[in-house]
Amino acid sequence: MSGWLPEDIANQALDAAGVDMSIGSLQEGTRPAQVLLRAYGQCLRQLLRAAHWNFARTQTPLTLLADASGQTPNVGNQVPTPWSYEYAYPLNCMKVRFVPWNPQSLTPGVPSKNISIPSTPLMTGLGQQPSCNMRLQPARFLEAMDTNYLPPGNDPLPQNQGVSPQGRTVILTNVQNALVVYTALMNYPSNWDPIFRAAFVAYLASEIALPLAKDKKFGLTLRDQQIKIAQQKITQARLTDGNEGWFNNDIATDWMRDRNTGGGFGWGFGGWGGYGGGPGVWFNGWDQCNFGNSSSY
Repeated sequence: MSGWLPEDIANQALDAAGVDMSIGSLQEGTRPAQVLLRAYGQCLRQLLRAAHWNFARTQTPLTLLADASGQTPNVGNQVPTPWSYEYAYPLNCMKVRFVPWNPQSLTPGVPSKNISIPSTPLMTGLGQQPSCNMRLQPARFLEAMDTNYLPPGNDPLPQNQGVSPQGRTVILTNVQNALVVYTALMNYPSNWDPIFRAAFVAYLASEIALPLAKDKKFGLTLRDQQIKIAQQKITQARLTDGNEGWFNNDIATDWMRDRNTGGGFGWGFGGWGGYGGGPGVWFNGWDQCNFGNSSSY
């Protein structure tokens, strides 16, 4: 279908960069195709990390690599402290947004030196676990490098993202049977929304304008113009994320959440201590996007 292939995007970028040429394939070997091919993948990955694009949001179960308790068969038990579980990084993950806290999968007893949860709550709606009708609660997690659980095989340089002979990228958390919500690598333009497509065309054009310009001064001018367009589209996407994301004003404060659960340790949704604790983060924001004029946005 015309307009929905990477080559269509590349040709739009050539037009925006003032290059009076077009390509038939990114692999054809011409000078424009070579410049585009070098920039295309990196621009795509950076732009996906620059906002929480709704079309790229993915939720999937994580693959368990290690359980610090040693109670899970067929996995390791070496997990960096103070974490309980280590999971493989999703192969197509561009940016982890958050790990949902899913206490439905846990059946822990009352923490040591803590009071029992009253059978009849003092107030309704407090200390309850998320249901299918409630928004996802983030738990603390940490992205790290580990050398203990490399995938099997004889390939000296695995092609999978986050995997090398030096180790692999992993996700550490205290959530059992964890899911992850992340921004996925979306290679097909047919999946992109219009704002992302416009931002990507401008971003790619800004990267190729100078290398392909016959008049370098003119190329610099076009590059700066396309950078401004890309920045405007990124701003629009970030505002859309704020309006359409999972954020709301239903914020459970610590004292309300713990009121019926025996104090600060309690059953917090990913708070310090408890089963979602740890020194990591609850939620990843977007990254700064780097441009050819040495600016970041």
